[in-house]
This record gives sequence, structure tokens and C-alpha cells, in this order.
Amino acid sequence: MLRQLEYRIQLKDATTLEAIITAGGKAFVAVNGDALKATLKDVDGAALANPVSLTRGFINFFTAETVLLVDLYIQAPGGQFIVVKNVKPSGPNEILVGTGRNQCMVIPWAAADLTAATETSTGFTVPSGLMLPTPFVHVTAVDATEDLDVGTLSTDSGDADGYIDSVSVAALGIVKASLLASADTMGALFSVLDSANAGDDAPEGDNTMVGKAITVTTSAGSDTGKGFIYLPYLLAA
Repeated sequence: MLRQLEYRIQLKDATTLEAIITAGGKAFVAVNGDALKATLKDVDGAALANPVSLTRGFINFFTAETVLLVDLYIQAPGGQFIVVKNVKPSGPNEILVGTGRNQCMVIPWAAADLTAATETSTGFTVPSGLMLPTPFVHVTAVDATEDLDVGTLSTDSGDADGYIDSVSVAALGIVKASLLASADTMGALFSVLDSANAGDDAPEGDNTMVGKAITVTTSAGSDTGKGFIYLPYLLAA
């Protein structure tokens, strides 16, 4: 049996340098330099869900001894989002969390980790504040003719394509959600009917989905695409 490597990381307030010990938060552990989920274990070698739940701001998981580096995508208990790459079992053992209001979720997605045409929770939730109508996807591996939805859990009165609606993942690079009449890929949660301008859609922020799970849905033929979803937001005071 291979020896396991342990990761032990405490979140700290960047201003006070005190440990964050409130409940909540998740950490998506990615393969280093990739959007794929890393395979995680608990102390007994049993499979551990990824993203992992934080306990009083503490992140703890194990990997096989061949996994020397991982990347972390963390939603702190206060709603802040932090990305830390090239993390070793030896550290960093503390991660500072900035308490500014301007934040951006960076959510990895990979077709290999998902079931096509099936809404799947990312493990992250909508924080208290205002989600901003400037979402985009960074495609790092293409999937010809396929697309991606991002929203909130439909079975919890959410909207599965409320943030991003059918953004193409057929080309590498940044793909923004758009309100173009010919290719409207901005989700309904980020647009409002502008009756003063002949009924055109206009962008607006969303504050109606607080606490709901953020989900991703790939189109039916998805099998090779992967990348990162960016959701900017303002935290409430």
C-alpha cells in the first residue's frame, strides 16, 4: 500500500492574522496545473469527497505519495474566495484571507469529472452580496460543438443556467457571457428587460440566490472539455 501524504492548512484573517474559526467553506483540490479534481483520501485511506468541507477554517486531506503538488480553490466561511497553486504537503500550512468586498470565484470544471447533460453542484454556494453580470469561462481544453451552463441548483428553486447559458467550449481561451441578440449566453439572473429601449435586455447584478449551490451543466456530448468558470461578486458588509 502506498504511503499517504497529508495536507493541513488553516485559514487566517489577512488583517488581524487571527485564525478563521467560523463554520462553513469549501476547498476544491485540483490536480496541479489542471482543472481536474485530485483524488483525495481521509486518514484511514478511504475516499474523501472533493471539494472538501472546512472545519473551523481548517483544511485537511490526504493524497497518494506520488502527488507532490495540488492547486486549491477555496471559498472561505465569510464568502471570500482564494486560489493558491503549487501547494505541497509541507506547506503553506496557513493561508491568509483578504476581507475586501470585491471577490471572484474561480471554479474548475472538467468533462471527465462530470456526467454530461446533468446538473452538478460545484460544492460552492452563492455568498451574501451581489453577483456581478460579468461572468466568463477560460477554456483550457476544447470540446467541439459542446457548451456549458452555470447557475444555481434547480431543485432548490434555483436557475441552472441563470448565470451562463450555453457558452461554447469549442475554442481555447476566454469566452464571456453575452447579451447579443444573435447569441445570448448571459443567464436570466443577470439580465432585465429594458422597456425604455424597445424591450432590449440590459445587464444587472443578482442578489436573489444567496445560499444556493452553484451548479454546472455540460451539453449532451461533452467528454473532453475543461477549464475555469469566473464569477465576480461584491460581498455584503
